Amino acid sequence: MRLLTWLTVIYAAVLVLALAVSLITIFVYLWRIGSALAEVRRALAEARDNTAPLEGHLEIINGGLSGVGDGLQSVDGHLAGVDASLNAVAEHLGIGETV
Repeated sequence: MRLLTWLTVIYAAVLVLALAVSLITIFVYLWRIGSALAEVRRALAEARDNTAPLEGHLEIINGGLSGVGDGLQSVDGHLAGVDASLNAVAEHLGIGETV
């Protein structure tokens, strides 16, 4: 009976020790993950702060590009008119498309 008691005590001690090691390992990994996430948070906040002034510049660039787009549409319309005129001249001269 004494042997069974000692085996039970040894088993309980090993079980408590294994549980303690497992919990300590989990705590260490959670600490590392928390530290990594805090570093990511700091990096993202820094990126946000560094890119904040770009908003005003991008609005100006976007406005300029809208003007360029309008100009290009106007050029497209003029080129379509020139194409129609050249086709009329080519038909008058009897020249077909050579391309």
